Amino acid sequence: MNNENELDKLAIPILNQILTEAQDKWNNPNSKYISYRKLQIDKRGSFGERILKEFLSKIYYRRITIEYNDGDQGDWDLKYNNIKFEIKTSSLDVNDKFQNEGLKEKGDYDIIFFLGIAPDDLYIKFVKIEDIPFKKLHNREKRKTGRGYKWDFKKEQMKLITSLKEFKDEFEKVVTPNKSK
Repeated sequence: MNNENELDKLAIPILNQILTEAQDKWNNPNSKYISYRKLQIDKRGSFGERILKEFLSKIYYRRITIEYNDGDQGDWDLKYNNIKFEIKTSSLDVNDKFQNEGLKEKGDYDIIFFLGIAPDDLYIKFVKIEDIPFKKLHNREKRKTGRGYKWDFKKEQMKLITSLKEFKDEFEKVVTPNKSK
């Protein structure tokens, strides 16, 4: 039974056009990470949190203490050897950027782990809170468009990773710089 009304006849073609525009990089049903886009927002965040936990557990399995509970723990999402991580997970958008929102200048975390999901690739970036250029970022509270700060990255501004070694190298550059030398 089709219960389409007059407004539906106008609204649904607009929605379909916007979906086509927004999904162009994600149109291939065979993309490795296509199902990520079907997750609810909070579950998308859980994916990033669990990725960090799993990767760290595989790399540093002998000398690691991880504190993680799926869900809200305050400003930080995961604690690794007493280092607090805020984890921002985003997917590649129609403008070829990863959008990250809700960054807190006075947040209770030490490092942000940015995980960018592209249709077939993973991108990462680690940034210490003191190295975040908050003055240059979009302040959503000040502009009354949301909470916290917004920081977008192009793919070139993040590191494409395909192995645990690449992940470890990026992790150690920022988190444990003396290990990477």
